[in-house]
Amino acid sequence: MRKTTLLALLAVATPSLAQIQYPEARRDTTENDYFGTKVADPYQWLENDTSAQTAQWVKAENALTDTYLAKIPFRGKLLKRLNEVNNYERVSTPFIRNGKYYFYKNKGLQNQSVIYVMDKPDGKPQVFLDPNKL
Repeated sequence: MRKTTLLALLAVATPSLAQIQYPEARRDTTENDYFGTKVADPYQWLENDTSAQTAQWVKAENALTDTYLAKIPFRGKLLKRLNEVNNYERVSTPFIRNGKYYFYKNKGLQNQSVIYVMDKPDGKPQVFLDPNKL
């Protein structure tokens, strides 16, 4: 029932798809040969995530998405609620590698879990790798 209500609200509250002008994505003549079968891949250039052309296209797509999402009247309340229900500590099951004990821990709203290491099961955890700082 709740899923249906949310979908109905989204359908009513969001702008028509016909009004959206998507950024033009260049098509090229790239073909890949898979064991003698040629397969067209006109958007393969987008796989190069470090090219200026890809960055420009992604920036335009993100601007379009942000404009669309900004028009949803209850978006702020929805994001607030999602943060509330996802803001809890998560700790993985420890695992042993080369005599050390490792586990993942996320304090709540961290983008990535931090990997901790201990010398023994009841030892003091130390940060081994925090991908959020990379």
